[in-house]
Amino acid sequence: MANVYDVGQYITELVPTVDTMKLYKLCYFSQGWKLAWTGCLLFQEPLQAWANGPVPVALRDRSKPGGDSTNLTDTELHTVESVVDFYGDKDSIELSRLSRGKAWKEARRNLPDNAHFQEVLSVTTMREEFTDLLHSTPNVPSCPPGVLIPENYSLETALAAIAKIEKTWGGTLALLATR
Repeated sequence: MANVYDVGQYITELVPTVDTMKLYKLCYFSQGWKLAWTGCLLFQEPLQAWANGPVPVALRDRSKPGGDSTNLTDTELHTVESVVDFYGDKDSIELSRLSRGKAWKEARRNLPDNAHFQEVLSVTTMREEFTDLLHSTPNVPSCPPGVLIPENYSLETALAAIAKIEKTWGGTLALLATR
């Protein structure tokens, strides 16, 4: 798994003129969309609910990301690329506004938008927020190829996996369905 420094480094390679606030927001959106598409984190470092939107504090404490983009897997690289392609033309102020969604509001607990506050965003709420966006908003970043269904995944492979799950867990799932 990548860390926020690696993700930040890759964003600066894709957008050499990126300013600090935009970098933070692109890291946030990369994390959120990776959660929606895979259910998994892109990086472990927390995001805090600052007045201008989520901030990866570990990255904020450095003058430059200083990560290594070669640490990112193909899926991680494609996730960041898709996010940068989708949000890259927006300025920092617009990204700040867009980043103040459900997870940010929950962490801020109804404080005024300009209040200084550093509560950590819930990963679970971020996953819910971005999954909701995925299913309810027509204009979202493109899910990278192979993220939801690997490119080499055939119908035969899927049917074999389903048969194995049914054989192993069929009784348990049937019991749970009656509860």
